[in-house]
Amino acid sequence: MSLEKIDSVTFVGHSPKYNWGRVYGGQVVAQGLAAARMTVGQDLNVHSVHAYFIRGGDSSQGIRYEVDLLRDGKSFATRRVIAYQQGEAILNFSASFQLKEEGPSSDHQIDMDKIPDPDDLKSENWSEIMERKVIPSSEIPGAHGVWLKVNGDTSANATNEEGTVFASDDVPFDAAVRLHPMYEGTWDGNGEPPFFGASLDHAVWFHRSSSPYNWHLHLHEGINHINNRGLASGKIYSRSGSHVATVVQEILQRKSR
Repeated sequence: MSLEKIDSVTFVGHSPKYNWGRVYGGQVVAQGLAAARMTVGQDLNVHSVHAYFIRGGDSSQGIRYEVDLLRDGKSFATRRVIAYQQGEAILNFSASFQLKEEGPSSDHQIDMDKIPDPDDLKSENWSEIMERKVIPSSEIPGAHGVWLKVNGDTSANATNEEGTVFASDDVPFDAAVRLHPMYEGTWDGNGEPPFFGASLDHAVWFHRSSSPYNWHLHLHEGINHINNRGLASGKIYSRSGSHVATVVQEILQRKSR
């Protein structure tokens, strides 16, 4: 999540290499959030982000993030970020920040006794950056669940939310895949998929701050598949069952040519 600061509203991020070639979308969203956060006061915390993926990113090239200071209010601040590579926009991103306010707190808790513990599952990682353990579908019928945690060490100024949003792009795609009419329950992410898929937009609402270096349950379900677009929504829970964040993603799903 470390960014190179060019000026007060311009930053550059870099990428590791990923198995599928292009930049992982969660990384671009997380770096966009980092860029936006560095333009607001330290007393403001992000409460929601909305991102449109415009083009796939090239991991061999730096990503330039330009921040537009849309509004600084008394208790909220709004930022828009455009991410560029080679002069072309690859991400249109917005974030809203809020001062901490006192008030009642209530939310949905999940009973973790009904969910397999990550210590009892094998790792299915696609990168050294993140540890992931997929819950067998038989354990959670109608949903797709994955335990995720970020590996490594945090950068000096990174926040929990940047790690949370990095991980949040992993599970919705597969949840939407499972609802596709052509999905037969046999594609495990390897080889040629039965259809082409690409993330279109991604939204996250943050409810509690929780370290991404701890295990979190990402529990999603496919909502629909219409006009070659699949929609998935879900929640992120801490290991104790607290509701950390809510995620919605829309995915382009076309028949492979």
